[in-house]
Amino acid sequence: MTDSLLALMPDTWNAMHWWLPALIAAMLAIPVVFWSNFSKQIGTGRGFFLSSLKAIAIGLLVLCLLEPMSQFEQAKPGANSLIVMADASQSLDVKDSGRSDSRAKELSRLLDQDATWLNQLERNFELRRYTFDERSTNVVDFQDYAANGRASEILNSMSTVGRRVAGKPTAGIILLTDGNESTDPDLADFDWSQLPPVYPVVIGDSQPLRDLSITNVTTSQTNFESAPVTIKVELVAQKFSGKTVTVQLAGEDDIVIESQEVRRLEDGKSFAVRFKLKPENRGVNVFEVRAFEKGTSADDENGEATLVNNRRLVIVDRGKGPFRVLYIAGRPNWEYKFMRRALADDSELDLVGLLRVANKEPKFTFRSRDGETTNPLFRGFGNQEDDTAEQYDEAVMIRLDTRDEVELRDGFPKDAAGMFEYDAIIIDDLEASFFTQDQKTLLSQFVSLRGGGLMMLGGVATFARGGYDRTPIGESLPVYLDQRSPTPENIDYRLDLTREGWVQPWIRIEPTREDELKRLETMPPFQTLSRSRSIKPGATILASATGSDDETHPALVVQRFGNGRTAAMLIGDLWRWKLQSENENEDLNKAWRQTLRWLVSETPRRVEVLAEPDLSQSQLTRIRVDIRDEEFKPQLNAELELKVITPSQKEIAIASQQDSRKVGSYVAEFSSREPGAYRVVASAKSPEGELIEMRETGWVSDPAVAEFESLQPNRDFLRQIANETGGELVEVADLESFASDFDARKVPVSETKSVPWWHRWSIFAAAIGLLLAEWGARRMWGLA
Repeated sequence: MTDSLLALMPDTWNAMHWWLPALIAAMLAIPVVFWSNFSKQIGTGRGFFLSSLKAIAIGLLVLCLLEPMSQFEQAKPGANSLIVMADASQSLDVKDSGRSDSRAKELSRLLDQDATWLNQLERNFELRRYTFDERSTNVVDFQDYAANGRASEILNSMSTVGRRVAGKPTAGIILLTDGNESTDPDLADFDWSQLPPVYPVVIGDSQPLRDLSITNVTTSQTNFESAPVTIKVELVAQKFSGKTVTVQLAGEDDIVIESQEVRRLEDGKSFAVRFKLKPENRGVNVFEVRAFEKGTSADDENGEATLVNNRRLVIVDRGKGPFRVLYIAGRPNWEYKFMRRALADDSELDLVGLLRVANKEPKFTFRSRDGETTNPLFRGFGNQEDDTAEQYDEAVMIRLDTRDEVELRDGFPKDAAGMFEYDAIIIDDLEASFFTQDQKTLLSQFVSLRGGGLMMLGGVATFARGGYDRTPIGESLPVYLDQRSPTPENIDYRLDLTREGWVQPWIRIEPTREDELKRLETMPPFQTLSRSRSIKPGATILASATGSDDETHPALVVQRFGNGRTAAMLIGDLWRWKLQSENENEDLNKAWRQTLRWLVSETPRRVEVLAEPDLSQSQLTRIRVDIRDEEFKPQLNAELELKVITPSQKEIAIASQQDSRKVGSYVAEFSSREPGAYRVVASAKSPEGELIEMRETGWVSDPAVAEFESLQPNRDFLRQIANETGGELVEVADLESFASDFDARKVPVSETKSVPWWHRWSIFAAAIGLLLAEWGARRMWGLA
């Protein structure tokens, strides 16, 4: 109240030498006024009221003789610049409820060169006009304004403009936008001090619009053979209550792979649809998901605010294979036969066999011919050279499905380069003494350092009975081997899944729980089981074996070990599953395929490529390539070629540089100028010029996803911008009044302006109003 009264007081008096005549005039006039209005006819109360009205009017006029002056600060005309930034992104191309025009057209009218609010601001400020989407663009006027930008980078655009006017007197930024930022900026670390006061003008209403939107699409890959890829589509519908929606999955050739219907939708409530499929092609696969009301098509607007958010591209990368699996066994057996048969037509897995057909033999001269030092078992095979034929003190091994005649020629690998070229190793019916100490250590490092998969099968010469206790191999396994439990004879074991096993898709054969239970019930019993005292901390039992003696033991145990994973299949005669099955089925083959895919699913390759979008910039994608040598150590001084294939099939070579923070890692950036699916092919060579590996991955550039994630204006975000910069949020309806008073705000360059009361119409209006009120009262009371 006190501040309001002080604001009414004049700041200076320019004619104080008139104070005595003014005082005399007031002292003569005011008593006369009161004396003339006090009579019996008028009455005391009415006389005082009428006299007061006229006395105040006379007092205001007499006060003007002293020339009181009011002083205030206002922007100096033309000395300050004022930035007007208009959002030109496609998110404004929607219509609010009850509106015939889109938000973009309404904003275009606001930006017309004859707009009153712009003309008011231009009187005192140097207006600088910008449009922005992914970047800001300086324009002479807004006559060619169109909302066709792919993305809204509000903070980045304001930062760019702020840097351009740094050091110049800038009154502020008037930001006309819906506030829907396409990127995900870190607001906590954003430097707000670089911006002048920002005055966001909210474009659009906050009422929900009729819209069906795909809000998120995620992919998950499993080793479940019939459907290794699951695509989860999350949707939200507004004003679709009770309607039925069709959701489709289409391939790159636009052929619909699967279609699902969702009935009885609830407004504002999200729902999910899952597609399970097995991509036919290896490498990068591109799919499209789309949603629309049943009875219409994906291109039918059907009263929706926009159709842009009804479609979404999704990348499925199935390009890490083929994986190489080494199977080593102490004797030929049924297990390898069925495993080999299961993987015969699997393009993702290459099985290499190394089987021992004869144990080591001591060298006795009387068993050979004179001068013969090689094992007579190989006599006649044409390999009688001493450096190639098996000696008496060596096991006789055969190689199956090797890559060439050199692979495994010297038996089980003896160095990291030879062992680490495999992605998984399976040990079956082979005692620990077969391996040298170096090989045992390398097998442990194969899992922990290289990140490979190691599985041991429960044959008669493995686990505790194979002497693996207190060896590097035994330490990597998920079960304890320090206690040899006697194995009773003539006991049948039934296989069951544990609670943890039921949630692992690669363990199950059938798609439903009911079918899987039936399969387990009809599964033949097993007779060979390597019993273990207990499992190690961190290990998980996925399957158990219950004997006819009602004792239950672990059957399949897995664990993480360093960078890789290990598994213990304690049943040693899985082949009975196939031989004793009453029905001809492929259950065992399917089980082996799924198990081995799980074993290699996280195995790193020598060249790994990762493409991730930069969340702070809508078009930028960061590409990282990790290159390893034969021992899976970071490759130094590698040669890397990167090639990007755009959605229009244009090939672009891009440069990369070594990451200073990580040895053997190379980084590159690519700006996605057109929407769609991109592929990047990385070709890595050793310093000697030998090709290490070619790898491929992909990503989707679709700025419209973030643009139309929400159709309501983001008032909270705009209010935060205003608060952080010292501005205020402005509604479109208040824009003209805001513009008319803007020059009275605090600005960098201002001037003091003095206005005499004599020139203020409000003073004379008040005096004339008081006199008219006094005259009207007299007329009303019959005194005039």
